[in-house]
Amino acid sequence: MEKRLRLRWSVLAGTTALGLAVGVLPGAAAAGPDRVSVSGGTGQSGTEQRRIQSRSEQGQPEKGQAEPSRTGPGRAQPRRIQTQLERAARTPADLTRLLRDLPKGGDLHHHLGGAVRAESLIGYAARDRKCIDTTTYVVTPGPQPCAAGQRPAQDAARPGPFRRAVVRAWSMRGFVLPPDGDPQPGHDHFFATFGKFAEAEAGHDADMLAEVARDAARERTAYVETLVTVAAGPLQRLADRVHPADPGPSGLAEFHQALTRDPRFQEIVEEAAAAYDQSFRDYRELLGCDRAPAPQACSVVIRFDYQVGRAQAARHVFAQQILGFELARRRIGRVVGVNMVQPEDAPIALRDYTLHMKMIGFLKSRAPSVHVSLHAGELVEGLNGVGGRDLTFHIAQAVDVAGADRVGHGVDLLGERRHQALAARMRRRHVLVEAPLISHAQILRVGGDRHALRTYLDAGVPLALATDDPGVSGSSLTDVFRLAVTDHHLGVEELRTSARASLDHAFVEGANLWREQDRYDTFAAPCRNDTPDPDHRPGAVCRTFLAASPKAALQWRLETDWRAFARRSAHATALVPSTQAVAR
Repeated sequence: MEKRLRLRWSVLAGTTALGLAVGVLPGAAAAGPDRVSVSGGTGQSGTEQRRIQSRSEQGQPEKGQAEPSRTGPGRAQPRRIQTQLERAARTPADLTRLLRDLPKGGDLHHHLGGAVRAESLIGYAARDRKCIDTTTYVVTPGPQPCAAGQRPAQDAARPGPFRRAVVRAWSMRGFVLPPDGDPQPGHDHFFATFGKFAEAEAGHDADMLAEVARDAARERTAYVETLVTVAAGPLQRLADRVHPADPGPSGLAEFHQALTRDPRFQEIVEEAAAAYDQSFRDYRELLGCDRAPAPQACSVVIRFDYQVGRAQAARHVFAQQILGFELARRRIGRVVGVNMVQPEDAPIALRDYTLHMKMIGFLKSRAPSVHVSLHAGELVEGLNGVGGRDLTFHIAQAVDVAGADRVGHGVDLLGERRHQALAARMRRRHVLVEAPLISHAQILRVGGDRHALRTYLDAGVPLALATDDPGVSGSSLTDVFRLAVTDHHLGVEELRTSARASLDHAFVEGANLWREQDRYDTFAAPCRNDTPDPDHRPGAVCRTFLAASPKAALQWRLETDWRAFARRSAHATALVPSTQAVAR
């Protein structure tokens, strides 16, 4: 790679370690071509183990982190869990087992379209008798018999070379990143997968939601806020009819009025809400949530963020934003927020970035109660078309111009103008960063000390670990937590704070369990004198409060689950001989 990369952290340095961390370099081949590993080698070095321990010595809070709750497990319990974490970190299998059992709160950065395994997508396509191109691996509607150069999707449902090729084309599993550190190949392969399997997903939102719920339940994730777009086609046609010219900053009010006053717009709003509701009902029917006892997956709470495509004409972007705001403002279709998706480095996304932020800011000024999370700072120098200037303002404009409640990715923080002041504003305004560490490693080649995660935490910016597109990445939230330990050296208190922050900043409806946001030491008044305990119910006043607030109920459940987890970990610690005893 001839281009010199001038980022504050080099995306070239430490390539082998990063590749091993995500299982995509030749050195990770032992993990198998169809498995992503997020723990390189057989464990941490002694130095790394000491770094993990120093981050949470004796259960003390990190710099920039909230004080541990006095209403949750006592301080002795986090210390015991930290001891267990340090022991488990020596062996990848033990660390995975411990972290899978750890209650994770919510997954706030989650794309439904990239969430399910390639094998599931193959099953959908085979069931629907669709075809797969043998060169591009793009799914086509058929009908069967398939055209020349295509094979029936049923062929990929059987073990063999064709199935393996499809899985690799539709995910990052087995993908080999170049040794020169160039982020472009991984970035391009990742984003190309969606166009290949999109047709397989058609009509299967309920199946995908059911799989997401099952996966979340297995790894103790209580809440998933997933990104889904509906009604894009009808909305685009309406926008072209009522306002065929793209609006500029001075024309936003005119466009908004033209779109929302058309009777067809309100019809689209109702159709979109009905589509979300139908998918929600269908996935719960698939799971059998009406049965007694219901499967554990039915306890996972799922809500939707309306996702807006940013790599399209400005009028279509704004029309989708308006629709998302209307759904969230009216609280229909279980839509709780709005987000913008597609590659931030796409030519249109780069060109119109400031306009898009002004659009969101305009809508926020009219509906300040609507929650917004924005993909911002998912950039590194070295991606095609990304210049130094692009790295200097995206996060700031998401926070200051658009008024985002949360920022997804935020990787290029150190390139932002006056990034310390920006981080301080984010802390004061309680703007959370969603951190899908595995996609950062795969798409941007950023991890470890080259990542902004520690800068955010040291500045007191709230942060929640997240998956992004676990089906495409070939990973899970447990894997993200594991990478946070092995590559970023987070301790138990930081993992616990991430889980709490994920629910504290979730857009799910209801009052907050905590008296103050981002401070986890005192519950709100109705539950102030209650203690979460799996063996005891809270008092009547607290129960009434929790029944009226899905958000607070999720937060109470996390505290209760953490107490149970702490007990299990304490028991496990008691059963494991000390290091000195093993040495003897």
